[in-house]
Amino acid sequence: MTFFLIVLSAVVLAWLLYFFFIRRKTLPTAPDVKRCSVCGAESKYGYSENAEEKTKSLKSVCTTCLVSQLKNDYRTFSAQAVVIQPALGPPCYVFHSHQEWGKSFPKSKIDEDTRTYLFRMDTHCRDCGQKANFLWIESSGLTAHNFGNVLRKGFSETLLPRNPKPVSLCATCCVDRIAETLNEKGIAYSEVSGPKGAEDGFVMPMAY
Repeated sequence: MTFFLIVLSAVVLAWLLYFFFIRRKTLPTAPDVKRCSVCGAESKYGYSENAEEKTKSLKSVCTTCLVSQLKNDYRTFSAQAVVIQPALGPPCYVFHSHQEWGKSFPKSKIDEDTRTYLFRMDTHCRDCGQKANFLWIESSGLTAHNFGNVLRKGFSETLLPRNPKPVSLCATCCVDRIAETLNEKGIAYSEVSGPKGAEDGFVMPMAY
């Protein structure tokens, strides 16, 4: 009886080991997780100094390090910009200046809208009362399929009719709203760039 139990135990053990190793081989392996180039945490974003940079020039960053970088970009930006709230769908969230965008897309109405609305924006931040350099526009209705309409027809025709009125924000409060949206909606972008230079422009979700 003892010998039989020993043999049975050996058979059961051998079967369990066989099943474990076979199952381990057949299970799909988890994809490599991108890591933040600054702190090593999981990365959900590619940061670029300027829009439309080559993929190899993008810096992988986590949400915390992205927000830190954007705060620096927005605070040191010396002009004004329309900032359209992040939205799910488009892979990029980038800044374009008037000069750069106007030369490439002279018939795009978003440039005209940006100039008009920045000219008459309130100079005080809605959230804290400090000097405002940014005009925040909510992005309800903007998707990966229709962002081109926003660029072509402008936000006054496409976004403003279905969203609250634009509000003026300082750099800190504007980035706080960006970060809040990214976290709440779980948005990841392959490329993010902040405003740079001394020329007015706009930031919005888009693709190339």
